[in-house]
Amino acid sequence: MKYEEDKRYYHVEYCHDKYLKLKAETAKENQEWNNLYQYIIKLHDVLLLPKGNIARLKDLRAGYENKNGSRTRKWRTGPDYALMLEAYKIAEQTNKSAINNKIGEWAAVSQINYTISTMLGYLNDAFKIRQNKSKQKAAEVRVQAMESKRDQSLQNTFKNKNKSDELDISSFL
Repeated sequence: MKYEEDKRYYHVEYCHDKYLKLKAETAKENQEWNNLYQYIIKLHDVLLLPKGNIARLKDLRAGYENKNGSRTRKWRTGPDYALMLEAYKIAEQTNKSAINNKIGEWAAVSQINYTISTMLGYLNDAFKIRQNKSKQKAAEVRVQAMESKRDQSLQNTFKNKNKSDELDISSFL
């Protein structure tokens, strides 16, 4: 048993490692949520995000979709907050022009709902960009591995054919 800083005991072999992994994932998820939250606040120039918009984003992350006042399960898990932020950044020009021209006089909740809806349209593009980046990184790793093999193959592999053999008796004859 191991005593942790949150005043709980954990099994060292299994539970403690699981707890540390879950804690790290939660910290990463919270950081991604904070980045998305701060981006939306700056985009709309508001002090706090309205509760309805927060609920919509959290439901989207959990895999739910709200249509006509009903909450329905659409995905097993929704897109992560980092992917939503990437989609927001792709749709940034569209959202800024809509805020300036079309939805400037709307209430803050409606403005943010509109930009969330446009962000949903760009989720697939952001996901494809993420996949392409991961493919490029994998290809880069493969190329580096091939280069290192090529560098190793350039070493001197010359073997002397005139090498004397200890069991060779021709020199005595």
